[in-house]
Amino acid sequence: MGLPITAGCDAAWIYEIILLKTESLSIRLLICLFKMVALEARLNASEGMVEELRRENAGKLHGAYTVGLQLHMLVAFSVGLTNDGYLGPFNSITTLVYRRVITNIRKAYNPNTGVFTAPVRGLCYIRFTSMGLKGPQSIGAYIYHNDKSVMFNHQNNDNGHNRFLSNALTLELEAGDVVYMRLPVNQELYDEKLSNYSTFSGFLLFPM
Repeated sequence: MGLPITAGCDAAWIYEIILLKTESLSIRLLICLFKMVALEARLNASEGMVEELRRENAGKLHGAYTVGLQLHMLVAFSVGLTNDGYLGPFNSITTLVYRRVITNIRKAYNPNTGVFTAPVRGLCYIRFTSMGLKGPQSIGAYIYHNDKSVMFNHQNNDNGHNRFLSNALTLELEAGDVVYMRLPVNQELYDEKLSNYSTFSGFLLFPM
């Protein structure tokens, strides 16, 4: 009679042990599941932060590139004609060499030749002012684009006073195109150091 009872007690005890182990395993599985969910949430948050940083860095790089491009496109010059007073008259048309550099961003103007060379394709604003003292000679000036005259201004000496010419235009230039001023035959200009009576200026409005 004692053996069945012992066997039944052992079976119940074993069942209880199995049940406890199963419950423990379930709890451990639940804990692992919770940990996996938390880890996935952290991973998603990290991926979101990485994506946000990527977009932020991309924006900064684009901004830096834009600023660099804008700085690269800055082109401007302004130059005075001479420190020596009168220039001309000459018996042939003469390229004016403005040797007194006031501004020369990108070094696109050459003070040895009087020529502005466009470093990029774009629309440029070109302006000049010329002075002639009272005297017998007329004053005048050409603006040349490459080998073609695109503007000519002239004023006779008809009143015995100082005379001024001033004009401007915009030119669509290709990279490498040149712009320069020329003095007509038998005409003269006047300039003085620090006065800048006769000047030649230009700047890039925008690239194209």
